[in-house]
Amino acid sequence: MEFSLNIDKFLESITKTLTSASLYWQSLSIILCFVFAYFFYSTIRNSIIIKILNSPNNSREFNNVFKKYFLPLLFPVISLFFLILGYFIYQQFYKETIVISTTIKLIALFLFLRMVRITSNSTFITNASGVFLVPALILHIFGALEPTISYLDELYFKIGKIKISLYLIIKAIIVLLTVFWLSGLISRKSKSYFENNKNIKSSTKGIISKFIDIIIYSVVFIIILKTFGVDLTALAVIGGAIGVGIGFGLQKIASNFISGIILLFEKSVEVGDIIELDNGSIYGTIKHFGGRYTLVEAMDGKEIMIPNEEFIIGKVTNWTYSNNRARIEIKIGVAYDSDLKKAKELMLQCALEHKKCIKYPEPECYVSNLNEYDITMILYFWINDIVEGRMGAKSDVMVNIFDKFKENNIKIPLPQRELKIIEEIVKPKKNIENTKNPKDKLQNAIKNNRDLTFDL
Repeated sequence: MEFSLNIDKFLESITKTLTSASLYWQSLSIILCFVFAYFFYSTIRNSIIIKILNSPNNSREFNNVFKKYFLPLLFPVISLFFLILGYFIYQQFYKETIVISTTIKLIALFLFLRMVRITSNSTFITNASGVFLVPALILHIFGALEPTISYLDELYFKIGKIKISLYLIIKAIIVLLTVFWLSGLISRKSKSYFENNKNIKSSTKGIISKFIDIIIYSVVFIIILKTFGVDLTALAVIGGAIGVGIGFGLQKIASNFISGIILLFEKSVEVGDIIELDNGSIYGTIKHFGGRYTLVEAMDGKEIMIPNEEFIIGKVTNWTYSNNRARIEIKIGVAYDSDLKKAKELMLQCALEHKKCIKYPEPECYVSNLNEYDITMILYFWINDIVEGRMGAKSDVMVNIFDKFKENNIKIPLPQRELKIIEEIVKPKKNIENTKNPKDKLQNAIKNNRDLTFDL
């Protein structure tokens, strides 16, 4: 009954508007508002916006954000402003403003949907929002929104003590779409802000990112429960069940997740560090911290996903923990007749001549061992940045040492062995029968238990 009365009232209002001069004045006012909005938009775009985009002080990122988010919304915002201004001016002279108010609502809905489309990566959220909001606006314009809500609320079913109506389902869908849109927007933009901030360390960025995810997911979960009318005291039971599940089936997952949090707070390893695990079998650069694993890129390009727990319970070598310096060791054997002082001087010179070698700590060279055929000399020198690699510097210095040793007649010996050949003449014994047949000779020797000799 109420629904039909509202429809009759709205139709009566439309009939009255169509038969009065107010319709034409409202239409003219709307046209003038759009004309003023267009000229104002054109003036701003051709004068102010062009100067802003062409300013040398602006970064490329700022211009991209300005074009993506600001320009598409500029004309609808200006149009809405002039329509609201025209509405208040028109209301001073005429009482009937249904056409202008309806236009304002449509423009506001269009502006909201465009904003959702621009800020959301998914077109599904925009389309679904339009499917529910456009009919709701039409019902609101006709004055039938409240009766429709009452009717939909009477179509329900119960699950235990929870009453789920058709209106509640539609409301929940709209709320979820809004929540997912806002949470995705807040998460994406906040993470982007912290990632682009050079004053924040990478480990701190990881902590902030995880806390943002935890907070957003918690808020979304609570909103979903409240939307469906679920008593939040039930969370205690759910929390207990989750705790039991973690205790039995999710031990490793929970351990890796907590280990990741510890690593982020402890800062023992960070993104960009060069680490070594498993006695050197894993050597590479940390690229990413995840909730379950840490991504390490090996020197050959392999991407290894290591459980976070391994960094807590195992031995980890962090080559860049406090600084990027690294020591290189070169062992070379020289001949015994070499000038050791000259060899030591040349090795130190080769190290200092390399561009990556640093002067402090100074290069050092020692005689480490006296071997069978050579004297082992060992050279230590430091490079300034291990991120650039050690093998290149080591190879260059070794080649330079080889060339300088060759120029200064310092030999690198090959393994040597002395072989002595002792010539012994074995005379036949008298008690061995003189026989030319070796087989008979062997049998006689075995029979008489005598020594056996052969003439060579």
